[in-house]
Amino acid sequence: MNARDFFRLLRRHWLLLLLVPVTTAGSIYFFTRSKPRSYTSDTVIYTGIASGYKIQGGNNDNTGGWNAAATAFDNLLTLINARDTRQEVCLRLLAWQLMADARAQPARPVAPVKGLLASFGAQRAEAETPYQQLLPATLKARLTGPTLDETTRRVLAYYRTTPDNALYQLINSKDPMFSEEALWRIAASRVKDSDLLRVEYNAPDAALCQKTLEILTEVFIRKHQALFTGQNESVIGYFSESARKAHERLQAAEQKLLAFHQKHNIVDYDKQIVASTEERQLAQDKYSQLQTQYAGVAASLKSVEGTLSKRGATNLKSQEIIRLRDRLADVNQQISETELLNQAQPGASGAARLAALKREADQLTDRIGETVNSYYAGTRSAQGVAAKDLLTDYAKNEQLAADLRGQVGLMRQQRDAAAAQYNELVPLGAEVRKIRREVEVAEKEYLSQMEGLKQSKLSEQNGVLASQLRVVDPPYLPLQANSTKTLLLMVAGFLGTFLLLGATLVTRGMLDRTLQQPAVAAKITRLPVAGVLARPTDLNAQQRLDARRAEEHLGRQLLLKFQQHHRPDQPYVIGVLSSQNGEGKTALCASLAGSLSEMNIKTMSLFPNDHSVQFGADQNTRFYLPVLGVTPGATVADFAGKAARTDTVIIIEFPALLEATYPAGLLPELDLVLVAVRADRAWHQADRALFENIKRVTEAPIELVLNGVLPEHVTDFIGKQARPAGPAQRHTLPEHPQQALLA
Repeated sequence: MNARDFFRLLRRHWLLLLLVPVTTAGSIYFFTRSKPRSYTSDTVIYTGIASGYKIQGGNNDNTGGWNAAATAFDNLLTLINARDTRQEVCLRLLAWQLMADARAQPARPVAPVKGLLASFGAQRAEAETPYQQLLPATLKARLTGPTLDETTRRVLAYYRTTPDNALYQLINSKDPMFSEEALWRIAASRVKDSDLLRVEYNAPDAALCQKTLEILTEVFIRKHQALFTGQNESVIGYFSESARKAHERLQAAEQKLLAFHQKHNIVDYDKQIVASTEERQLAQDKYSQLQTQYAGVAASLKSVEGTLSKRGATNLKSQEIIRLRDRLADVNQQISETELLNQAQPGASGAARLAALKREADQLTDRIGETVNSYYAGTRSAQGVAAKDLLTDYAKNEQLAADLRGQVGLMRQQRDAAAAQYNELVPLGAEVRKIRREVEVAEKEYLSQMEGLKQSKLSEQNGVLASQLRVVDPPYLPLQANSTKTLLLMVAGFLGTFLLLGATLVTRGMLDRTLQQPAVAAKITRLPVAGVLARPTDLNAQQRLDARRAEEHLGRQLLLKFQQHHRPDQPYVIGVLSSQNGEGKTALCASLAGSLSEMNIKTMSLFPNDHSVQFGADQNTRFYLPVLGVTPGATVADFAGKAARTDTVIIIEFPALLEATYPAGLLPELDLVLVAVRADRAWHQADRALFENIKRVTEAPIELVLNGVLPEHVTDFIGKQARPAGPAQRHTLPEHPQQALLA
């Protein structure tokens, strides 16, 4: 479908394209003109989500930036549109309305409305709402209290009594003001990228619109604060209990460590084990050193004793010397012990006793020397050493040996004590580390729980700060109603209906497989189109002229066909065929006969005998019995008789080929086959197969004649007649050359 066909289609259905959209727009106006007006109010709330102050810590160290702010605003919007919020707002608004109704004055009588349409609109406007139907005067009086708070309490209590009471039905009805569905008109949105939240609402009543937003703001802020304040209570309770248990475990571990230290007399195990190890090692080293010194002194003393024994000094072994030696050794040992005690615990008594022991040791040494000197009077030893010197050395070595012997004994005791202390501390190391590990684990757990408790309390405090919503722009009382959208709806309805209807017509035209257009008909039927006949009704003067020109055009096409006549000794026979009845064969035959008669061409029309009751026969019209033409060998002369002359055009109308018996024996006698087809029908497979079979029987060309073609397609087929540029001039033909001879 090209642009020209598109505009033709719209022009053809212009009345439908105009009437249906206008009706739609009128219907929209009729049904929306009595719609109650609505009033819009809004309020702006500051949230502080994106740029508000928050305490560092808690959930603020790992904030999600823009995503976190978007999530917080989504939470706010969801809380505003929550079902529980809307229900509470409806109930509080109902309580306010009950108080307003109780204080209101009786309404003035309404003047009668004249006119049918006006009365219909008034009835619609005065229709009772669910608020008026479900709440009778007795129930309103029962719910109304002396104050607004008391009325609100009664309304909330009555709503929770049964799930099917009047208030429950009102909240879940379609009431324009006091139903949950009415609050879906609340539109909440964030103001660009700011911390502000805008809430809009439209309602049929201006005062109720403002009051609804006020109540919604109060309920929303209260629920938001309760949500933010209480959302960390469970977390704080968990961390508080966990911190308490961790503190108890820490105290138990520390008490266990204290009891262990008290039991084993430990102040600091690490320092004590280090000191014990060092003391044990020092005692062992000093003991080894004293043993070495004692061994050297003992060897020297033994050598001196051997030398003296060779000289016969046997009196050295007398009881006096031995007693003094033993006494000296005992005193030296006491001196060593006293010195060690004084080093550990210095005092005046210890120093006096040490001085007395040293004086006694000196006295014993002197006595031993005197005793030894008195027993030897010799001046020289066998080796050339004076006996007096040997005895002096012997006395000194004996004193040193006694001193070392005492120190070795004392150091042995000190070494054994240090080793015992070390051996006692070593096995306690594993138990000390175990207890310390228990204390460390308990301490870490306690610190971790305290950190969690701290973060939870910080988050709770941040929630308290974030929940401090403030109304920046309170709801206002709208003074003017919103502009109605009736005109917009009418325009949208008109354009929508026009486009939808136009699209339907275009789609139907594109899917149309009828034979209205001659070019399309020739393509579909695969038969050439000889001519077209216009619809006989609803034609203006120009269209009637074009229809007449189409008939003349078909007659002129026959004149061209006559020039192709190959049998000059026989009449020119035209067969008018169709697949079905009502295709316009008779009209086509009459049109052809009329056109040929105007051209002074003798014409004979043969019609089936079932047409005899429709019009009378004359000298150019005859009727035949189609059954007689079924047998092979039938000729046109059998039907036309003497009228079948060579200068005559015989037009034979065949019965419907798919519905009745037709004279098939006449098909080879035809010189031209014209197929009459209604232009408003499609070409089927049966039609195509029928005329394919007829092509095998006759050699005559088969061409289409479209009947009932639209005027614009007629003009396309025969061409548009050009208007003369000036006054019409009548041209006379020259006289025939033989005209004078004939005269």
